[in-house]
Amino acid sequence: MTKSKILNIHLYLLSFILLHFGFQFLTGYGLNPSAVFVVKLILYTSGIVLFFMNIKPFKLISIYFSFYTISGIVVAMFFLFGGIMLAVFSSILLYPIYPKQVEYENQSIRVYHRFQGFLSHCCSYEVTEPKQYFFEKHLGFIEIETEINPNKTELKLNNGKILFKHEVENYNIENKTSIVVDTIEIKSN
Repeated sequence: MTKSKILNIHLYLLSFILLHFGFQFLTGYGLNPSAVFVVKLILYTSGIVLFFMNIKPFKLISIYFSFYTISGIVVAMFFLFGGIMLAVFSSILLYPIYPKQVEYENQSIRVYHRFQGFLSHCCSYEVTEPKQYFFEKHLGFIEIETEINPNKTELKLNNGKILFKHEVENYNIENKTSIVVDTIEIKSN
């Protein structure tokens, strides 16, 4: 492929992702995150290829494409060497491309783990409602005190509210006993 074709593909993918982000922000509807992740991977790959195509002779556009290459190098260094500083940098650089992981799914609701970067607090989730096969409606974010266990928890959508049924363990200090009770929390969007 020629440089101009790869550049056109890169710009079309970038505009598609930006339009998708804007449309999802304004309307709440968006594409399936797996499809968007594939588009982001192709965008990053084309950015890395275009960086190496534009480095000699040096052009100003290669500063833009260097973001894709530098982010790949920092993430690779984090996986090889570890460390807090590289973890912070890689979480910042991975934020735009990080795939959403499904934590819970049934016919009417899909819950994704919400990526908030390195050293974020526990148990923040994004709740969506599947529409057709490729589309999803964003219902909101929920923050709970425990991780979602698909075998012991149940999430339902009821009149625009998210019902979260789970077990809570209460410890009685005086008797030194613990009681496990079923709890239903109502989260409104």
